[in-house]
Amino acid sequence: MRFFFTVVFAALLIVVVYLAVAGIADGYFGADIYPDRWAPESWSAPDSWSEWRDVVIVVLGALLVVSALLGIVTLVAAIALILLLRRVVRQQLVPALESLKATLDEVRGTVEFAGESVASPIIRVYSVYRGVRRGLRAVRTFPESVRRRRGRR
Repeated sequence: MRFFFTVVFAALLIVVVYLAVAGIADGYFGADIYPDRWAPESWSAPDSWSEWRDVVIVVLGALLVVSALLGIVTLVAAIALILLLRRVVRQQLVPALESLKATLDEVRGTVEFAGESVASPIIRVYSVYRGVRRGLRAVRTFPESVRRRRGRR
């Protein structure tokens, strides 16, 4: 399918280029590519540089009008996009952010609760365990420390 469209586009391009070259050659250089009897009321290419200048001025004016219209359409589309984006932000993003903030507050509260109800008792139990362990080591090594002190005197 792609090959078919490529061939059709190439054929159209060749025809358009041929018509443009033939029109210029027929009107400006006097070639008889389009006999006048085929189209007696047809346009012919300009005969002098002043006529070419006039044609170029008209074509550039038409291009200026088209580009101005495209610029206006682009500006209107950009303004419409900005307004749509503002509406989406107001109607959907702000409530979503508020919901996210509420969820984060709930998570923060859950973490604080877990810290108080789970971590604090574990920390207290571990503290007691470490204290008992140090106390037992102190009791177990008490005679050694007394011997060391007596030996120093």
